[in-house]
Amino acid sequence: MVLEAQMSSLEDQLSLLSNQIVELGRSDLTVDQYFRGFLDRVVGVLGQGGAIWEINDLGGVTGVCYMNLAAAEMENGGRQYDLCMRGVTKVFETGTPIVLAGKQQSDVHDGGLGEAGVNDSPYTLLFLPIKVLDEVKAVMLLISPEGVDSRAVRGYLNYVASLCERASAFMQIKHIDEMNDEIRRSGRLREYVSALHCCLDPRRVCYAMANYSQELLGVYRCMAGTFNSRGKFRMESVSGLESVAAKSNFIQSIATIAEMVCKNDEALLVEQPELANDTRHAEDDLVTAARLYMLQAETRVMGIFPVRHDGLVVGALVVEQAKDIPLDSGLRKKVDSLLAEAGGALANSLAYRNLPLGVISRPLGSLRDKIYRMGWVHRALWAALLLVIFVLPLVIKTQVKVVGTAELSPLESRIAYALQDGQIEVVSIPEDRKVEAGQVLASLDTRTIDSQIERVTNQIAETSIALEAAKQRPGQSAQAAQMGHRLEALRAELSMYGQMRLEHQITAPVAGMVITRESKVRQLWSRPVQRGEAILEVVPAEPQWELVVNIPETQAGELLRAYDKLEPGQRLRARMILNAYPGRKLYSEVLSVSRRAHVQNTGQNEFRNVIEVHVAAPAELEEVVDAREGLEGKVAIECGEHNLWYAVTHEFADFMRVVMF
Repeated sequence: MVLEAQMSSLEDQLSLLSNQIVELGRSDLTVDQYFRGFLDRVVGVLGQGGAIWEINDLGGVTGVCYMNLAAAEMENGGRQYDLCMRGVTKVFETGTPIVLAGKQQSDVHDGGLGEAGVNDSPYTLLFLPIKVLDEVKAVMLLISPEGVDSRAVRGYLNYVASLCERASAFMQIKHIDEMNDEIRRSGRLREYVSALHCCLDPRRVCYAMANYSQELLGVYRCMAGTFNSRGKFRMESVSGLESVAAKSNFIQSIATIAEMVCKNDEALLVEQPELANDTRHAEDDLVTAARLYMLQAETRVMGIFPVRHDGLVVGALVVEQAKDIPLDSGLRKKVDSLLAEAGGALANSLAYRNLPLGVISRPLGSLRDKIYRMGWVHRALWAALLLVIFVLPLVIKTQVKVVGTAELSPLESRIAYALQDGQIEVVSIPEDRKVEAGQVLASLDTRTIDSQIERVTNQIAETSIALEAAKQRPGQSAQAAQMGHRLEALRAELSMYGQMRLEHQITAPVAGMVITRESKVRQLWSRPVQRGEAILEVVPAEPQWELVVNIPETQAGELLRAYDKLEPGQRLRARMILNAYPGRKLYSEVLSVSRRAHVQNTGQNEFRNVIEVHVAAPAELEEVVDAREGLEGKVAIECGEHNLWYAVTHEFADFMRVVMF
């Protein structure tokens, strides 16, 4: 009864196992995932452990999954590892199952391995082929439970072989799916090649390369760009985008890295972007820069591959993965096949773009084709429109003007100078900055002078007392006269020190307002100064203003010609706008044009030659704006009427005359 119950339980387990294998074959799994589930279920019912190997793309044997190979000491490095590999190789060669009986079992069966096929473990080993179209594609090893007789294992050999046939059917279905995918991929490849060669525009070639590569490689994102003969790289396309913001930081950073890869003419593969912040894994600058870009782009794996044609690099393809999926040899082969065709298309498009006068000939050719396709009525209408466009500007007159930067400046301002060397101790400028003539604005350190004044004062007091005493004593007239002379010398010295103390004060030269900037005033405290140094600037109470305009030398030609043609009493008109009051337009006249040009600083290490023009301040200036020295704006000076063509083109014509001289 017990035996019957065990047999019934085993039959139920085998039936359940068969159903599980059938259901597993219906699931949407990869071959590797299927084999893992298949081995797990088979070993769970019939074995102690097992493994599955398959043929890889290079024709070698690769392990797919393993379970408890250490039980029979057949793991990599185990005592029976060589026996395991010989059994697997034998099954791949012959396509027939092998049963290797456990140690000390009477029916030793070497499975055709000869003396080398001795199983030195207590488990019976079963090697079975998994075929697709009568060709062995995989081999399964099943390690029987301990103590099971090898004859029993051979008894359910056919059953396990039937399970392997189901695995073979699953592999065949997957093989058919792969063939269908390959057919579809071949179709997409034809479309890819057609898209590459359908246009001689490098941007369209790169657009096709980026988008088709993303689809055919199955990656997160692809980017493509061109590398010209001058060693400059330009990122032309990002998969999924019609246009690329070439000046964005994102594109510029990856374009710089791709340019270095093109110059090195060697593919760059980068993983683990987080190592960019770890100094212990410091590598060359290119890899570090690539990892920093990957952190910004949120990608995990990136490859940059040069695109070559006739041994020259003409572009690059950037492949990115958002997950830790390595760019293995299979994917590299696909990339190489895509780039082989892209190289010729990209080289042709770059050669076409670099044709002499191509920038002019291509638009003209396109325009010619459009004209040929027009009817006579449309041609006449366009001809009339062009005639109006080109003739009308010759009739319309407009003022030619030159524009320069202007600064508001008082006609009269006075400087308060330091009269002695020293160090400023006190700055006493009123809060409203209004001062009277002679008012003390700052004082220098006078401690040394004060000590001298105190010394001389004490000496005068002592000498005066001694002089009075000498006058009271008879016969001391000579000594009294001497003391009188000394007293006069001391008083002269005291007067000198008093004058020096006054010269240590910086006073307002006129009544008015201090216009020195507050930041400069704050810097005066405890500042050493030299005699004759300009310290503060004071504008009279009611200043007169003018605008100092700097006209760039390249635009001053019209101004100088118009100024030289003026009749006595005539002046050039000017209109102005101040940056602080953009809603106020003011009108005035040119007072004078400098006879010399000077250099103006326009930025860090940037200079230009300008001509200084003085423009009278408008009469209503102080009525409409709060006039302050240093206010900036723009001034447009009218230089006479000319036709519209001249007004638009004269600057370019002058530039070309200078360049082509």
